[in-house]
Amino acid sequence: MTATIGAVLVAEIGSLTTRVTLVDDVDGESRMVGHAETSSSVEPPFQNALYAILEAAARLAEMTGRQLLRDGQLIMPQTADGDGVNQLVAVTSAAGPMSVVLTAIAGDVSARSATHAIRATYTALLQVVTLDDAAEQPALSAGELSWIERQVQALLNLRPDAVVIAGGLEGGAVDAVNRLAHIVGLTALSTSVDPSGQQRQQITARPVIYAGNSNAHDRVVAALSDRAEISVADNVRPALDRENLDPTRREISRLYEKQILPRLPGIAVLRRMSRTGVRTVCDVTGLMTRFVAERYGRRLLVVDVGAASSAAYWAAPGRYQLAVLGTEGVGYGLPQVLNASGIAAIQRWLPFAMDGQAIQQRILNKVLRPQTLPASREDLYLDHALAREALIHAVHALGEQGVVNAQREQEPVLEYDWVIAGGGVLAHAPNPGLALLAVLDALQFTGDQSAPLFDVHLDILGLLVACGGLASLDPDLAVTLFDRDLLGNMPLATCVIPRSEGRIGEVALEVELGIVGGRTERRTVRHGELVRLALPQGRFGHVTLRPASGVRIGKAEPGEEVPSDLGQIKGSALGIVIDARGRPLAFAADAREQRKRLWSWLVALGAETGANPDQEASPAVEALLGREAVTTAVPEPMVVGTTEATPAPSRGRRISLDELAGVEEPEVPAAPPPEDDLAQLRQTVETPKRRGFFRRGKE
Repeated sequence: MTATIGAVLVAEIGSLTTRVTLVDDVDGESRMVGHAETSSSVEPPFQNALYAILEAAARLAEMTGRQLLRDGQLIMPQTADGDGVNQLVAVTSAAGPMSVVLTAIAGDVSARSATHAIRATYTALLQVVTLDDAAEQPALSAGELSWIERQVQALLNLRPDAVVIAGGLEGGAVDAVNRLAHIVGLTALSTSVDPSGQQRQQITARPVIYAGNSNAHDRVVAALSDRAEISVADNVRPALDRENLDPTRREISRLYEKQILPRLPGIAVLRRMSRTGVRTVCDVTGLMTRFVAERYGRRLLVVDVGAASSAAYWAAPGRYQLAVLGTEGVGYGLPQVLNASGIAAIQRWLPFAMDGQAIQQRILNKVLRPQTLPASREDLYLDHALAREALIHAVHALGEQGVVNAQREQEPVLEYDWVIAGGGVLAHAPNPGLALLAVLDALQFTGDQSAPLFDVHLDILGLLVACGGLASLDPDLAVTLFDRDLLGNMPLATCVIPRSEGRIGEVALEVELGIVGGRTERRTVRHGELVRLALPQGRFGHVTLRPASGVRIGKAEPGEEVPSDLGQIKGSALGIVIDARGRPLAFAADAREQRKRLWSWLVALGAETGANPDQEASPAVEALLGREAVTTAVPEPMVVGTTEATPAPSRGRRISLDELAGVEEPEVPAAPPPEDDLAQLRQTVETPKRRGFFRRGKE
């Protein structure tokens, strides 16, 4: 239990940064005692992940006054004087991606599902080979290589870490899948010439995961029996209207831990020091995402942008999806972000003019020196522009998953009422408004959201990963750390995104915020605006949303008033934020006008003040379009009594937040197949009782 486990040092080893968190008993309860971070040591000249852990531990010792090191080594176990630690828990995302080639029958069916499945961990998709490509090839001319010969030659040059074969609906034909197996088998053969001039053929048996029609299993195994290390997973696309991703996800993750994780420099020493071994960051983050969603009965979206990879995780009671983009990040992964987005997409997030060549030069410098901190406002905003694009790609990849099953089961796709964001760029943002704007810009879901409000939380210390790492060591400790420490660092805002097609500058809704024991504030929100109403941490409030006709809040009817319960909204760094910019976001055709809009959003969230110094306009930033546009300064709050200061827009009947969200406790589906860590976490707490809209207790 947490009272007897003693001090634990949790180390998150990233490709760029290593974080350490010290957890120990404080007044009978396990709490975070300290946190430190330093540059990772997996690259030359050190090439040993342990060195950075020791350096961060030394900094932690200076801050806490505890002695954690002796003669340059961790003191283990903890002494009677409280020095040292009893346990070391290590998780990492720095081992690098696993290169994968997909072979499938149809690009828009089995190949798409296989792509979703391999995003369960850090992978790099090198190439997709589909038989429908072969059907589109023109007739061969004399001496030209056939399609199969070209594919075999290409795969021989790629030399992937693993190959995935997918295709064939259950009960369908097996010949096409067997053909794919023979192509993969040919890539295992290589020809060389020995010193005597004789040609010799060698077989390189690489790992192959078969996730296709089960009827073709025997023929595929026979075709690859002596040319591959084959493992079999259930069909990733058993029917046109159903995906089955989990079995292939587990095989991909198992293969990563077997083949790629041992490449982490210094992992042998870490495994000897850690009772729990070394796990991947995406594995433990997914574990905590599922557990937190179940425990609180909420729909949780977790987004993370790192130096080499980006990821998005979504969970609701009984449902889970994840998308890990193993080669897209804001450091080493910048070339892939630039290639996927293009210069124009990055320029639209900059509040100042910067030509494409300058952006490319700065990105190249960032790739060569990813540890360099922003030295100017331009560097800072470019980092956040790139972080937006990486998050957009991760969220989009997540949104693509589960669509087939959701349509079949008539369920919503990726509804969320809680967002937890992490990653160094966001965590180190000089202003919380800058981090929130990047998150809101990345949330481009256009599906119906039943939740009228959603909370955004910034994990500034990376504690979600620490909790996941601790879960296999002591589930109670992981839960306590999440409840007592993570949830206080730092709640960003409670957000509302009205749904409408209104013109910029027209009234979208009125919002009224009543603070418990304090004043009432009313604001008019126009289309195209971001509006913030302050509700400090430690305070509680209730909000009433009065949309104009044609504007919907959640799944309410257009124009319906939506009030919360008294004291239901908890305070946060930015309070209540109304995002009336619409989804998907509308960008101005004129670049100068778009920079005005972006600056006004930054001002609204407190990240900037005054006029944009890079604009050639008048001293005050002009309205977005016409007179009734977004102002460039945060309007003064309007304190009112019993009378309204502005007329309410047209609206219909009154509907409560609880009525919108459904106050009935959701029926939790049958649990997924037993998983030790998740099962242990579930045993630490009782099923939560029914709570308010956010299912939070009124304390």
